Amino acid sequence: MSRYQRDPAPCPVCFVPQDPGPSCAECGWLPPPPGTPTAAYEQRLHAAQRLFDAVAAARISPVDGRHLPYIRGERPSEDEWAVARRLAAVDTEAAEEFRARVEAVLAALPDQGRLTLIEAGDEGITLTLAGLDRFGMPRSRRWPVLPWTTLVPMLAAESPGEFRFRLAGGLGGVDRSRLWEELDRNLAAMVRVPAGHRVELICTAPGWPVPERALISLRPRGMPAAPARLSGVDVETVVGDAVAALPLRAKLELIVVELDPATGRVLPRSAPLFAAGDPVGTERGMTVRCVHPHEDGTVFAVATWRDDGPRVLSIGSARLPPGRHRVRAVLEGAGQVKFVEPEGVAPDHRRWSELMQALPTRLVPEITAVDVVCLIDQSGTGLEARRRLAADFVALLRDSFPEQGRARVAVLGYGRHDFRLEGENADVVQGEWLAPPAAALDTLARLESVRTDQIAAAPVEDALFLAAKGIGRIDRGRRVMLLILGDRPPHPARDGPDGLLPCPREHDWQSLLRRIEDRPGLSRVVVLDSAEHLTTAWRRLGRTALLRLERTDARKLATAAEIVPPESGRLAFPLPDHDE
Repeated sequence: MSRYQRDPAPCPVCFVPQDPGPSCAECGWLPPPPGTPTAAYEQRLHAAQRLFDAVAAARISPVDGRHLPYIRGERPSEDEWAVARRLAAVDTEAAEEFRARVEAVLAALPDQGRLTLIEAGDEGITLTLAGLDRFGMPRSRRWPVLPWTTLVPMLAAESPGEFRFRLAGGLGGVDRSRLWEELDRNLAAMVRVPAGHRVELICTAPGWPVPERALISLRPRGMPAAPARLSGVDVETVVGDAVAALPLRAKLELIVVELDPATGRVLPRSAPLFAAGDPVGTERGMTVRCVHPHEDGTVFAVATWRDDGPRVLSIGSARLPPGRHRVRAVLEGAGQVKFVEPEGVAPDHRRWSELMQALPTRLVPEITAVDVVCLIDQSGTGLEARRRLAADFVALLRDSFPEQGRARVAVLGYGRHDFRLEGENADVVQGEWLAPPAAALDTLARLESVRTDQIAAAPVEDALFLAAKGIGRIDRGRRVMLLILGDRPPHPARDGPDGLLPCPREHDWQSLLRRIEDRPGLSRVVVLDSAEHLTTAWRRLGRTALLRLERTDARKLATAAEIVPPESGRLAFPLPDHDE
């Protein structure tokens, strides 16, 4: 190994510069007394070199190290190998004890405290940072390994095996002073321990001179403790498990939405899920309600709060139908929550900002049961278009409220008054009162077209008379929608300045409207063939929505009446169930 620069008076066994004294302070080499024959001297020297190298080999492998080709001289004998293994043995800390110590250190950290673990192993130096963030959540992060080939390039060898042998102590022929100077210089330049961190030193190559010496160099000033020596322990896993096992320091909450009682606005809120101090394995439950659930699923987002605001820790979602749902969650680790109920909660990759922007301004009231009273003009060529829209709307109701009795539809078709008769004998209204959607579709199909005339009004008031009587008998717990599809406005009750003929039966559409308009939750929607006959009457009758036939489909009609929510009105978050 003549390529290494040597101290003028190194130990011939370990190559550490010799201090005055009878033996080497590093390896214990004691030269034979003067006058010892050369052969005996060389035999003793070779035995000492062989044992010194065998100790390094035993550190690498107590079983196979005896056969490493880097040991100077012959292969160690059985007795020499037994001695080498004994000298290479180092007391190490059990993984359980090390984990308990890390847990204790982390538990004692103040808020936003940090712990840096400096690990010196057979590959290089690694830093693992663990601590509490500003929300009290434990976190750990491991830096990439800084390899020994970068820190001590002067130990470069022809093979990785020989390089490991030198790290483990096979340093015969190596200028130890230069080696430590190079190591200290590179550590100072390449390893930065953040200020204010608590530091723990760990050697996972116990007894190896280079890793052990590196930890001495990195030990903070005033730190008296020796490094923790571990064998066969994955520090990253142990630290990760210790971090995950810590009790919560901050409460965890489920993001929900609530309605502002004053304005009806949808507001994000949170419901308690886990409390500070809860250990890993804690299970909690609550009941939530899904109202107009979003097509992409209901979001189960877990957040923690501090004085400066919230932090969302995880976002999952599941496709749930409307109604009440039981939620059960298990605390699996620091800030790690698993939802075991409802089934199917999976990670959701939507951005938080996207979810917040998708919140509707207000929530369409939830409907448990609805009755639609449909008045449809049978006269003129527009009947088929009106019938088609009405049928599509009834089909949408059927699909939106599939349970029996939740949706009912009355179909009342009106034709025209015959002012040529002294007294009108024929009914101008035909149809059926409230029935299931399927029966209502049959009624719509049976409506016959009525020949139109030149009169600028239609008997809307006659149909409204029957509708008002029926609506007054509907249970107050059911939502009611009055839907009128037509063109010409109703006849007035008496002659007026508009020139329209009064209703021969003296029905007053205004008084009929007043009978029903105070009903809570009543929606009144008018769909006109065109704007030609848009009058004050139609504006009053269509107080909720006034639509054009050619620009309206079933979904738009249902949305306008708030029978179903608009796509922008669907909720991605659950509501808390205050009745729980």
